Amino acid sequence: MQNVRRREWMLAIVLAAVAGGLDAIGFLDLGGYFVSFMSGNTTRMSAEVVDVGWGVAWHAVGLVGLFFIGAVAGSMLAQYRDGRVTVLAASTLLVALAAALGMWSAVPFPPILIVAVAMGVMNATFLRDGEVAIGVTYMTGTLVKAAQRLGMALLGGPRWLWIRYLSLWAALAAGSLLGAWGYSAWGDAALWPVVAVMAVMTVVVWRLRRQSTHD
Repeated sequence: MQNVRRREWMLAIVLAAVAGGLDAIGFLDLGGYFVSFMSGNTTRMSAEVVDVGWGVAWHAVGLVGLFFIGAVAGSMLAQYRDGRVTVLAASTLLVALAAALGMWSAVPFPPILIVAVAMGVMNATFLRDGEVAIGVTYMTGTLVKAAQRLGMALLGGPRWLWIRYLSLWAALAAGSLLGAWGYSAWGDAALWPVVAVMAVMTVVVWRLRRQSTHD
């Protein structure tokens, strides 16, 4: 991450907060399942298979599958036009679709499931050479890197690099708090403020990247 430009870092922080908010909303709406934290869903799936059987565990399996489909789609969308803008626009539209369907009681499935696909797509925002350069919907590895960089700083390495990693975790935590608060106040309608933030960030990134190509 030491080679990441300041603008990319700020975008990653905002997207981490967005992911945290969406995961908190999904967690509460789905009764303890995640729309972006697939490690948690995988652990829950395994525990439920042993405890109660596949009759319940398939919920976690389905979410993992939806996220996986989104990640595949994201890797493909990242190759279309300005990949980053395309990925952000697709993620925003998917979350907006979930929010819109959440206002319609006749939907035969929880609309929040669409957000799991959106989170898979969003992970392609910082795709480089087919690999994710910055993860914005999962933080275990980022938190480990923050700890490792702090250890290196204490031994005389780069003094403040660890803060960059820790800031992503803090953004996700803050977004989760806001998402949980929004869901407790508005239910599924809490998705709309997140959609607004995502739409603004998509436009900002589009304009900045368009400007950079003309400079």
